[in-house]
Amino acid sequence: MAYFAVSSHKTAVKVQKGSNAAGKHVTVPAVVVSRRGRFTVTERRVITNVASPIKEEWQVNLHGPTQEVMRGDLPGLVTVEEVRALEAELDSGAGVEALRRFNKALRAVPADKWEAVLRPVFNELCFNLESFNPAFAACLLQVQRTIGVSDYVRRDMALKNLIQPLAGEYGMHNNQPQLKTHRELFSDFFMSLFGYPLPQLLADSPAPAAAQLLYSQMMRDILGGGGHEDPLAQASYALGYNLAIEYLADYEKTWMLDSFRDLNSRVLKKDIDWIFLEVHAEGEAEHAAIGHNAVLNIVPTEHADILRAAMADHDRDFAVFYNRMAELMEGH
Repeated sequence: MAYFAVSSHKTAVKVQKGSNAAGKHVTVPAVVVSRRGRFTVTERRVITNVASPIKEEWQVNLHGPTQEVMRGDLPGLVTVEEVRALEAELDSGAGVEALRRFNKALRAVPADKWEAVLRPVFNELCFNLESFNPAFAACLLQVQRTIGVSDYVRRDMALKNLIQPLAGEYGMHNNQPQLKTHRELFSDFFMSLFGYPLPQLLADSPAPAAAQLLYSQMMRDILGGGGHEDPLAQASYALGYNLAIEYLADYEKTWMLDSFRDLNSRVLKKDIDWIFLEVHAEGEAEHAAIGHNAVLNIVPTEHADILRAAMADHDRDFAVFYNRMAELMEGH
């Protein structure tokens, strides 16, 4: 079993946070995570927008529960400790194991046929990476649909967190002009790697069956609200699903960046446009923290099991996808 640890790469730029529980503005490291089991993660990470030609600080706002959200006349909410415990379950889940397998295979791609091996993988990844945009939008929708059911402030604060990663997919960040979309950044990465435009790959390739399956499963689960009828229960499910997406994406993109850099130094030796992978490797931990805070602002205590079920559902299907990606590379 190959051992992969989250990259310890750090940047020197601070991130301006939003309000803390006392309503004060604070500047802190983006996220502090712990050493869990066999998996080593960085103790803290500070985020910069490496995808931008504008070398200014990228302001990302984390909106934790305020005093208004925690009013005594409202139902209790899940705690930080409960959410961290659920996140810890993903550290030893099927998704992380599938990512280990994928990255082991990626690092072993043979020099004499790397392009033939990676073309079907990129055909799948192109669809997969874009498919998370409608998944994020569906999560937003499920929270917004609690209008008239959930508390006004709680709903608004959850959405205030959730909108930021989705907007970032389209190059929109706080206090900056609109930059390249992540689709443009992925196209740039592909072009620098293969030497021809991404649309050429898509035109020459079959339907990305594994990515299409994961997409259909995500939309079925999120829009179905985990089979619950109550709008707030459906929103809690969507928020748990969103958190699992973002939490696993931190592993996904950090390891992928390291593995492609290894492949490039060993085989390709090209001038690669790394911005797509860098902005995700450095930003997904922040997105996970945003998803974490969205949960803390609205999910009732009694919905902790709904969160767990949603996170487990995504972990299961995400693992199937990346095991398939590993299969495409193994045996060559």
